[in-house]
Amino acid sequence: MLPTRSPRRKRFAKLLLVLVGFLFGAIIAEAALRAVGYTYPDFYQRDNVVGVSLRPDARGWYRREGEAYVRVNSDGLRDFEHSIAKPANTFRIAVVGDSYCEALSVDVNQAFWSVMKGDLEHCSAFAGRQVEVINFGVSGYGTAQELLTLHEKVLKYSPDLVLLAMTTNNDDE
Repeated sequence: MLPTRSPRRKRFAKLLLVLVGFLFGAIIAEAALRAVGYTYPDFYQRDNVVGVSLRPDARGWYRREGEAYVRVNSDGLRDFEHSIAKPANTFRIAVVGDSYCEALSVDVNQAFWSVMKGDLEHCSAFAGRQVEVINFGVSGYGTAQELLTLHEKVLKYSPDLVLLAMTTNNDDE
């Protein structure tokens, strides 16, 4: 005669089987989503000064209004890394704005501020000088948040010019 298992052991075995099933299903779902390239990166963080800001070193694919691989630099800017100290013989432009500046839906090299940098470097007014453009744009920012960003982040980079850029095509007021 075979030994019988207690009802408690049977319940534990069933529970263990269910948990293993859920784990296996989650692993399969994760593998499938990665195989098709689906990601949902979290680019933003809570900010006590401006409400929300870009999360430093965040990266991932943005696919809501286009498709671009987004990298946020170590200072929380959707841009390349920049030194705080302005390099010698450099004209530095800070771009402050909203989603138009943040430009998550396009490659960083196609954002207007990246293209502007390339165009200005060929301008005779900057002959012999480097042009550096730093993007401080964040989606949803209004002028109050942009002013706070100017004081909290922009000025430490010692820009020669601050450009306030925004789009009005999605503002209701």
